[in-house]
Amino acid sequence: MPLTSVNPSNLKIIKTHKEHSDQEVQSILNQCDKAQKRWSLTNLKFRLEIIKIVGFVLNDNKNDYASMIVKEMGKPFSQARAEIEKCIWLCEYYYSEASSILEDKIIINDRNKSFISYQPIGIVLGIMPWNFPFWQVFRFVIPTLIVGNGVILKHASNVQGCAKEIESCLLNAGFPDYIFKNISITSESVANVIKNPLISAITLTGSTPAGRSVAQTAGNLLKKTVLELGGNDPYIVLADADIDNAIKSCIDGRILNTGQSCISAKRIIVVRKIHKHFIKKLVDELSGKVMGDPMDDV
Repeated sequence: MPLTSVNPSNLKIIKTHKEHSDQEVQSILNQCDKAQKRWSLTNLKFRLEIIKIVGFVLNDNKNDYASMIVKEMGKPFSQARAEIEKCIWLCEYYYSEASSILEDKIIINDRNKSFISYQPIGIVLGIMPWNFPFWQVFRFVIPTLIVGNGVILKHASNVQGCAKEIESCLLNAGFPDYIFKNISITSESVANVIKNPLISAITLTGSTPAGRSVAQTAGNLLKKTVLELGGNDPYIVLADADIDNAIKSCIDGRILNTGQSCISAKRIIVVRKIHKHFIKKLVDELSGKVMGDPMDDV
């Protein structure tokens, strides 16, 4: 079945993306496996130079990438630009710090010699959400590629345009073909990819039910997983709080990224003494917020 991107602000279809067949997925995995074996033989300095160029490509195309985020995900344009800028910062950070992070570390103990050495493990499957369609991918892809791994991305169905832009960005920066590849498949097809012997590890950011499913499938095969799942974070306001400041923080924490954030203030707990006063001021403040086209100042 095709994967359709729909603009959430006007419900217009942006593009319909063809789903990869099982045979196409297997072909992509085979190509990624070959690319990863070659990539793992390159030196760290070479990899970091490409990471540096990724930051330049992101910066040169910042507005185009931000516009794609707005169209598919719906966040305000200023926040979409900030997401791309955060990805640029990530590239700069690892370019500067990866050499020291990845160097062998000698461990002092009663053995003759003990040390920690970081080595590539193969192909990492990333199952990523739609709420931060660039950042969520970049924050795992960049360190994963730096170490010498390959990456297969299963991005959310509704942000396939962003997934393809990321793929293009990395290719334009100089990464070899198939070292990073997005596969356009539905959630129902993910288990078969996890089970594929060419996948060494899985990382997922998503719901708790999705995390349970991935962990169960991967656990049966003793494959490593990193899971970031949903939260239900409380925002607690006590009687001695600065009410105006608390309300501003509360609203910012709830509506950031159109409210689609795992760390947003989902539960507001206010002590009874200031409850009525707090609610009135909260409603007054929210009534001044502007809804509309996310490409505008909303």
